[in-house]
Amino acid sequence: MSKHALRSIVLHNTIQSFRQLRKSLPSTSTIGYVPTMGALHDGHLSLVDRARKENDIVVSSIFVNPTQFGKNEDLGKYPRQLEKDVEMLAARGADHVFIPDV
Repeated sequence: MSKHALRSIVLHNTIQSFRQLRKSLPSTSTIGYVPTMGALHDGHLSLVDRARKENDIVVSSIFVNPTQFGKNEDLGKYPRQLEKDVEMLAARGADHVFIPDV
C-alpha cells in the first residue's frame, strides 16, 4: 500500500479547460508542473512528490508528441498506460493532469 493517500484528480483534455483552471486560481497560488510522456516511473513520481511539498497546486501532463518521433521511429510502439498513470499521479498528490487530444 502506498504511503500517499489517494486524492481526487481533475483531467483536462483541452487547452481551454487548462486555461480556465489557471484563471480560477488565486494569483498568489504556486503551481508545480511535471511534464511527462506517460509510462510513469519513480523518477516522475519523485518530481510530483517534490512539487507537492513546494507548491499549492500540482499539475502534470501526459503528452506523447507525434512530432518528437522521426520517420524511422515508431510512435505506435511508445508505451501507453493512461489509466495507471492517472492513478499514480493521484496517489502522489497531483491535483490536475493535462492530457491533450491530438
